[in-house]
Amino acid sequence: MFASAAMIAFQIAGKATRDALFLSNHPATSLPAMVMAAAIFSLLLAALASRAGSRLEPAVAVPRGFALSAALILVEWTLVERYPGPVSVLLYLHFSGLGVLLVSGFWSIVSERFDPRTAKRHIARIGVGGTIGGLLGGVMAERTATLLPIEALFPMLAGLHLTAAFLTRRMGRTGISPQTAEFNEESPAPRSGLEVLRSSPYLTTIGAIVFLTAMSEGLLDLAFKAWASLEYADGPGLLRFFAMFYTGAALLTVLVQSAATRRVLQRFGLAASVASLPTVVALGAGGAMLVPGLLSMLIARASESVVRNSLYRSAYELLFNPVPIPDKRVIKPVIDVGVVRTADLAAGALAQVVILFAAFGQRGLPLLIPTFLFALTAMFVARALHRGYMRTLERSLVVRGSYLNAEPQDLAQTGILQTLGAVDLTQLRQEMTLPAETIDDEHGARPETPPAGPVDPLVERIVELRSKSRTRVRAALKDQPIPLALVPHIVPLLAWDDVARDVVRALRPVAGPATGILTDYLLDGASDFSIRRRLPLVLVECATQRAADGLLRGLEDRRFEVRYRCGHVLSRLRNAEPSLEIDRDQVLQVIDREVAVDRGVWESRRLLDATEAEETSPVLDDALRDRADRSLEHVFTMLSLILPAQPLRVAYRGLFTQDALLRGTALEYLESALPEELRRKLWPFLETPLKPARQSRSADDALGGLLKSEESIADRLDALKRLREDSTD
Repeated sequence: MFASAAMIAFQIAGKATRDALFLSNHPATSLPAMVMAAAIFSLLLAALASRAGSRLEPAVAVPRGFALSAALILVEWTLVERYPGPVSVLLYLHFSGLGVLLVSGFWSIVSERFDPRTAKRHIARIGVGGTIGGLLGGVMAERTATLLPIEALFPMLAGLHLTAAFLTRRMGRTGISPQTAEFNEESPAPRSGLEVLRSSPYLTTIGAIVFLTAMSEGLLDLAFKAWASLEYADGPGLLRFFAMFYTGAALLTVLVQSAATRRVLQRFGLAASVASLPTVVALGAGGAMLVPGLLSMLIARASESVVRNSLYRSAYELLFNPVPIPDKRVIKPVIDVGVVRTADLAAGALAQVVILFAAFGQRGLPLLIPTFLFALTAMFVARALHRGYMRTLERSLVVRGSYLNAEPQDLAQTGILQTLGAVDLTQLRQEMTLPAETIDDEHGARPETPPAGPVDPLVERIVELRSKSRTRVRAALKDQPIPLALVPHIVPLLAWDDVARDVVRALRPVAGPATGILTDYLLDGASDFSIRRRLPLVLVECATQRAADGLLRGLEDRRFEVRYRCGHVLSRLRNAEPSLEIDRDQVLQVIDREVAVDRGVWESRRLLDATEAEETSPVLDDALRDRADRSLEHVFTMLSLILPAQPLRVAYRGLFTQDALLRGTALEYLESALPEELRRKLWPFLETPLKPARQSRSADDALGGLLKSEESIADRLDALKRLREDSTD
């Protein structure tokens, strides 16, 4: 924050000094040529910085750049009194080239210190520091213009850049985690800036927006200065006017930055925040054309300055967070300086054309038409930003996840990996399901007397299936293929634990033609719970739209395990057959209901037949499977139906890692991909302080706890009964 304040204070005071010194020594008609010369100089510096960025870290280069800038200002100070004209040109080149390049380098240091989500939380605060610095810089320039000559600002400007050099040097020494440093070392070799730009449509879109907004801002600025130079002819008057203007704009920027920037970023996202700048420019240029005058030009230029240095600046810097660091180091100077100065060069050339074919003495009004058109085009291009940001964030998540694989021992220490150990209730359910006299030994039940006369083979198989003999039922199930008429007689056997696996294997080959029967059982709330929770496993290879529709409706079952299995199988089917249509709104509604529970319910969900979860999870790997929070896993499984599975899988694992950058990137991805209302409900389960993992309980302990709970419930019911009788009396 302090480094940002010193840097932006220099920018505001330096801009006022640059403009006043130049316009007091040269006519306004020379501004376009000066802008073009400064643009060419900046392009050369940007090319050098991009080349150096592949070998020199910003944390090393930027402090040295600030110190060099301070030394140059002191040299210019010693020459300005004797050679004001040449020094005004030198200061213009210095400020427009090196000054802007150092701002870009400062934000590169910031972006490398934070993950995307942490950066979004802190960047507004850093921006507030910058806007306060801008306010102080404007006041400094205004008071100097009132009491002292222009030359008195030079040592103050040098002091600001020396302060920035010291603070950015300290920034480079702290804040980068060991995981981040290791990841940076293992990142692929950097490419040239143009190669990076050509290979990334996302960065190309950013470059196009920067070019269009810089063109519109440059033309608007030239028109504004044309009005100002005609109103204030002398140097001190111009300096005071520009100082008051930049001070007022900085004050408004402080208010917007502190009160609205973070809320706008969270509510509307990065793309809308970036689009706010061309929107304001278009409105300002249109208003100035309709109501010409210095006041309307001042309002248009001030609005542009406020939005650029608050909403736009914060959102724009965040756009680079998912970009790989080697690419970021070489592309930032190209876009921040090269593209901007190319736009300035084009704006200056266009202004020269206006001077030749229109009267520049019309106070720059002809420049407002292209300003309006460029701003409208930038608004249109900004619509593609969100999609590109999400794709780049997904790639960043996947690449980083491939470098940073969380170890199982680390996962055991994370609080989200809590699950009650699975309780083996197989024998208990078996005794409750079948009468004692029908339970077989391993050789099967006592043979029944066969009926006299010929027997229909189908009827004979039905008799075998109803025999309650494990051996005879399994033999009947192995006789393939299963006729469709037998399916209603086989499905109820899913409730019998001893043969459930055999039933699943037997029904899978006929799941396609029997989809209607199977989904009827699945969606019938009166069906046995054991049947409903195992039926999705039968449909695991039935990648048809009808099966997908049935499983999607199964996500609304009242029992969690049924919903859990429907989600897993549906995700597998969608992965096997991407053409299956999944209603996004319906999935979001289901997820919304899953997260609309208290933490006790959320953490208590578990699977009765955990060993039967043979299907591959779209988000879990072997290290997480047995210890994962089933509720969170189920939510991410359903999210895999509407979001890319690979980045979602890395994001899920990133929630449990000790690497802050990967975890922050995962949270940023989820925050950007999910609707606001759903994100608000899910976030407490992701961001609350993590608790120690609970130990798994044995079957005896779990059963003892269940019996104690039963006694406690009975006591409470008796108390309620007595209370009701007393109230009746």
